[in-house]
Amino acid sequence: MHALLLAALAATPAQPPADNHAEQNSLFKRLTGTGLEVGGGATAKFPAPTMPDGLSADKQKEIIKGLIGSDYSYDEFVRDSLVAPQLLRIRDVKPADPKAPARGVDVWFIAYGDFKRLQDDKFLDRFLNAGKSSGGGKGGPLKPEDLAKRKIEIKKGDEKREGYGTFEFDFLEKVRLTGAGHAVWSRNADSLVAAAEIDPRFAGDKEFPNQWRALGGDKPGPANPWAGAAMYLKITKLSDPVGAVFVEQHVIFAEPTGWFDGANLLRSKLPIAVQQNVRNMRQEFKKK
Repeated sequence: MHALLLAALAATPAQPPADNHAEQNSLFKRLTGTGLEVGGGATAKFPAPTMPDGLSADKQKEIIKGLIGSDYSYDEFVRDSLVAPQLLRIRDVKPADPKAPARGVDVWFIAYGDFKRLQDDKFLDRFLNAGKSSGGGKGGPLKPEDLAKRKIEIKKGDEKREGYGTFEFDFLEKVRLTGAGHAVWSRNADSLVAAAEIDPRFAGDKEFPNQWRALGGDKPGPANPWAGAAMYLKITKLSDPVGAVFVEQHVIFAEPTGWFDGANLLRSKLPIAVQQNVRNMRQEFKKK
């Protein structure tokens, strides 16, 4: 889902720090507040960040220990290594549209590097690119005239933290997703939050419709409408270990039954893709 985030963020320049993400990041506030519409009249509320800002080192450690439970030891989970473990949880989201059940994917891991580098937009772009979903992907920012044509306006003062863009990427080599995304991001002294969604205003759009096509034959299958997908990424500086950041990503999306024909590919294929993406992001963050 990083392709969706990257496409929309491509239009957002640097911004000054924000003390409170909910005050500066309207999309993050909505996803964790009222939630995301996932079809069939259902709304899915995103979990609050696992790691809040402003905590002591002991409290941060307590949260990490509570998160990993007996899955890993604390020392193993926070060790400075590209192959240190990550935590992945896949869940069914209720209520949802039976024709396109909602899924939740949550990922947590530790990375090492200079937190100040997240203030560099070029580095942030490389970092997010390193963690994009398998299947490549392409896209770019929507032009002001494209937004004006659809009566979409970015409020004055929000231009530095909000953007719109198109995306196209293949998900688990089974589905090609295309459409338009909306992203908002915010930064403060403790963390960065980037949130993105498939913009429902582009459902049925003549130029940038939100669609999916099945892959597997000589060419992609017919286009089908798709709606109900969003994510947010939070990177929080840890007091201890020195140089460590806590990365968490939360995704909710509608999975039409035609995607995998009933096969449970998320639990069989997604862990491998997530593992590689996490290693790539760690490697990028450690670069000098």
